[in-house]
Amino acid sequence: MQISSLTVHCASLCLDVVNQEDFEKLTIVDIKNWQDELYLYIENRIEIVKCSDEKQHLFITAIRDEVLMILMLSKENPCARDPYWILEKMQRKIALSSHLYINNSDL
Repeated sequence: MQISSLTVHCASLCLDVVNQEDFEKLTIVDIKNWQDELYLYIENRIEIVKCSDEKQHLFITAIRDEVLMILMLSKENPCARDPYWILEKMQRKIALSSHLYINNSDL
């Protein structure tokens, strides 16, 4: 599996958050409230792609939602904090989203 730099950035973000001492005090609502921040984080880290603003928005939103899902799952299940699992989940989501929104000219 080839790992993209965006995968590394997002997985690192997830691991940084779940390994913080205060993570246990966070609620699911707290995590959901990071939507806008996470969107900007991902937007600032994607490579420049030649596609419509709408496709780029869909791509970033899909990746952001995966990060949120990983964080919420990690809250409920410590096994979801495994670095290899997080890397795999992120890379699969990025590859699928890239195919659906960036590389697919039918959208």
